[in-house]
Amino acid sequence: MMCRNLLFLLAMPAAAVPSFDIHLETAPELRWAEVTKYYMKDILAMGETFNRTLHNKFTVEELKEWADVLSNGVPKEFLDEFRGMEKIVNSPLWTADHILLFNHLYELESPTMCSGLLAAQEDGTVIHGRNMDYSFLYKMPDGSTHDWPDVTYDVNFWREGKKIITMVGWPLLVGAHTAMRYDGWTFEQNTRTTNNHSLNLEAGKQGASPFSMNIRHLLQTIPDFTTALAKIASTNWMAPQYFIMAGAGKFEGAVLTIDRAPEHLATTPPIQRINASKGLWHVLQTNDDVNKLSLDPRRPLTEILLATKDQREVNENFVWDMIRAPTLFNPLTAFTWVATPATGYHETIVHSESPPQHVMLLEGSSTVQGSIKMSDQSRQLFKWPLARYRMLQGIDA
Repeated sequence: MMCRNLLFLLAMPAAAVPSFDIHLETAPELRWAEVTKYYMKDILAMGETFNRTLHNKFTVEELKEWADVLSNGVPKEFLDEFRGMEKIVNSPLWTADHILLFNHLYELESPTMCSGLLAAQEDGTVIHGRNMDYSFLYKMPDGSTHDWPDVTYDVNFWREGKKIITMVGWPLLVGAHTAMRYDGWTFEQNTRTTNNHSLNLEAGKQGASPFSMNIRHLLQTIPDFTTALAKIASTNWMAPQYFIMAGAGKFEGAVLTIDRAPEHLATTPPIQRINASKGLWHVLQTNDDVNKLSLDPRRPLTEILLATKDQREVNENFVWDMIRAPTLFNPLTAFTWVATPATGYHETIVHSESPPQHVMLLEGSSTVQGSIKMSDQSRQLFKWPLARYRMLQGIDA
């Protein structure tokens, strides 16, 4: 007899992004061969746009200075990966230094929006949802225009026959902006609006660290949330930003607001945490400090929406609903990612894809009913942040 308390979802799965495997025992120069060859046409097309953007913004001397500083802040293992990709691509558009710079777009002050949500179930399981709001338009040889959704993929890192990390990637970009250590912790990086490439470079000269490659190193070497959080919080970082993390342990979830080293500003928010004893079962981070007025409507409107919800509703489908709600999902969302370190669940969809329906849910709980289309009112809400983003990115409105 079918249990009436359960609703079984016969789900239509989202079209999966490509997936690749990296074995860390492989020589660093060879690790990314499959991915690089798979995306070769896009890589060459991206190189034209990236080089043009670099030389419009920086002089040759400034780029050399940046490369020198960044190479001192990246573990040698990853510099060897860059050299390996350089050999495979074999184009003056993509020297090892170009790839190094490409992996540090954030420190070079390439603007993004982005949003992250942590939500805890009643049993303490924390689920992490993330929108990557970012555009990088480039022309393909056939005249078509590609962007990040065309080249988004998942990659799993293996060590000694065991899968240890999953990460969302783009061609030649091999640092961590969206990742999970299996049975350990998740990581997301968001833009903070005080980002400034000149100040970042000066901080780098004083020994501060760029984030993406160093976070990947921590993912490869630190298995648990508590140790990772402590290490990340104590590191001097080159750029101001937000780090969003969930853990495999009960109620492990935190958002760190990072100042540019050596600053530790009195007005910077303290670490925000999931806190069961205080009834704090969710944490939301967009692109402004939570102790200040919001710079756009996403955070206040989503907080209003969350205030109508109950912790008993929380599961992966609930997080898909929230992160793809019209208050967060927007025309610049390149991909959306949801992950649960306690269970190993993770899924990535690009902008045009529908959220997956994957969980057997209690009757009456939140379900995802396909892609959320933006209403005209919702698009108006994003008019100001999108205009600002396009101005900074040099995208025609």
